[in-house]
Amino acid sequence: MSQATDIAQARQRLLALILTESQQLREFVALLERERAILGERDVEPLFALSEQKGRQARVLQHSADARTVLLSQLNLRNDRAGIETVLAGTGQEAWEAYLALALQARTLNQANGQILTERLSHNHQALAVLLAHSDQPATYGPDGSARARPGSRLLGSY
Repeated sequence: MSQATDIAQARQRLLALILTESQQLREFVALLERERAILGERDVEPLFALSEQKGRQARVLQHSADARTVLLSQLNLRNDRAGIETVLAGTGQEAWEAYLALALQARTLNQANGQILTERLSHNHQALAVLLAHSDQPATYGPDGSARARPGSRLLGSY
């Protein structure tokens, strides 16, 4: 087999990987968009299940990136933009640009969602601090780690 045939096969394999990874990125972006919608709701309980889905999808994406790394290393190229564009040599440019746009969209959404989560967590901590500061009970905890009322005090709603 000639070197030209090897490169042509590598080009086709890389293009197939890029198309597969693009589909995986679309699915990841959809998860990030669902996450964004949930973050706008009061009930964030669905985030737990979504977090598991995101983790699985991230592992799928990592597997694809690993396959791309192996292919490029077999050609003595790095898994970066220059290495990929060297193999593609102008073919599949539309697929490559779509992949880059999806990767940017995923990164942007993930960062924005992370910022919303950080802000929400900060607000929750602030609210908790205000509530604790205005209570007349010290924050005490039992041997099992659960919060306890001061001995002799009455819990709200009890007689």
